[in-house]
Amino acid sequence: MAVLIALLSSCSFVTTTVKKASPKKNTNKSNSIKINKKKIDSDIVLSQYYKPIVLDTGYNCLDNDNERRVYNGIVEHADDFTDGSKDEDGNYVITTFTLYECDISSKELSKVFFAIELDKPDFFWLASPYSYTLTDNGVFSLTLTSTITYKEMIKRRGQLNSVINSVLAGLKKNMSEFERELYIHDYLVKNCVYQEKASNNDNRYTIYGCLVEQSAVCEGYKNAFQQLLAYCGIESYGVSGSLEDSSNVDHVWNAVKIEGDYYYTDVTWDDAEDIVMYDYFNLTSKELSHSHSIAELFDTVSESSDFNSGKILNYNLIVPQCNAKKYNYYRYLGTNVKSMSDNRIVDDLAKAAEKKEPYFYISVNKKLNYTTTYDQLFSDDIFLFSDYIDQANSKLGYDALRTSVSVLKREWLRTIVVVLNYN
Repeated sequence: MAVLIALLSSCSFVTTTVKKASPKKNTNKSNSIKINKKKIDSDIVLSQYYKPIVLDTGYNCLDNDNERRVYNGIVEHADDFTDGSKDEDGNYVITTFTLYECDISSKELSKVFFAIELDKPDFFWLASPYSYTLTDNGVFSLTLTSTITYKEMIKRRGQLNSVINSVLAGLKKNMSEFERELYIHDYLVKNCVYQEKASNNDNRYTIYGCLVEQSAVCEGYKNAFQQLLAYCGIESYGVSGSLEDSSNVDHVWNAVKIEGDYYYTDVTWDDAEDIVMYDYFNLTSKELSHSHSIAELFDTVSESSDFNSGKILNYNLIVPQCNAKKYNYYRYLGTNVKSMSDNRIVDDLAKAAEKKEPYFYISVNKKLNYTTTYDQLFSDDIFLFSDYIDQANSKLGYDALRTSVSVLKREWLRTIVVVLNYN
């Protein structure tokens, strides 16, 4: 019998745009960082300033010793290439390990596979499905397979470590958790090309595809984001679900723990052409529900479900309730507008112009009506933002900013993204 554990098939990107064409997925990253794929480093990955954390959320969701024994067996033997033959699917057999007095059900075994998926984004070579046998007297055997040979796995792991070390080298001392998360987020958006589709066991599902080949579907983004965050001391894990649009495709993103609170971040949906988006950077559960639907918890699934069918299973072992708002990108770094006479708009515009910032973020206070505020700022009849630009230029002492701007409405986030135009 066999169980297939594979999440997601394709992803899409939706945005509401005013006075600017809808962003498209970037297929040509001219600003990407060039990586020497021939350079082979050791297995050691280090951050100069931050202590890595152990990814064990999945393991901590397991309920009994049999589940934990199988989990530990997979971890122990994942790179223990002792066979080298191919299975009927054309994958390379790593090894088969046996556990005695291991009475585990199909559902429990599926939970173990989900836990491995949750905790081991760096096991990029493992193939699915897993093939196992369980006798009536509790003898359990599991065969692990790989999409590549041992020699190729060692080579690719070295390439991956080289890229990870180069990314971690860009971290600065005394960065906050928010700043580290932002750095990793921006690196992935700028250096990986999004792909809509991938076949089973394709590199684009993996951290290797995302970081080394710089091409990934949403699971590749999720894996790379999770692993890089762990190396700089930030806890996160993947959350599965689907997109609330006509496509209703499976999707996966990250739950990230920043300063003690969980937020949802979807790097895939922030990857757009010619602009780094932050629409899905540290959202609440309510904000995420605008476009994403979270899959049900695995423990709520009936024991009678067919876990040996080989079909794609889309569940979660754990789902956080994200209510914190402080470290949402737009709220944390944007200008919070409480009234139309708020001088902070002019002051912050002048500061942005001094730094030649390409974008200006306005967070509309909950006391104001979003639509009314937007109309007052940008409607042709009023266009108060033009007055703010004139005042900012006056404050600077020269005409740095043009009054013509492009605007992106983000009503579900109570945010307005202004694309600044310089003289």
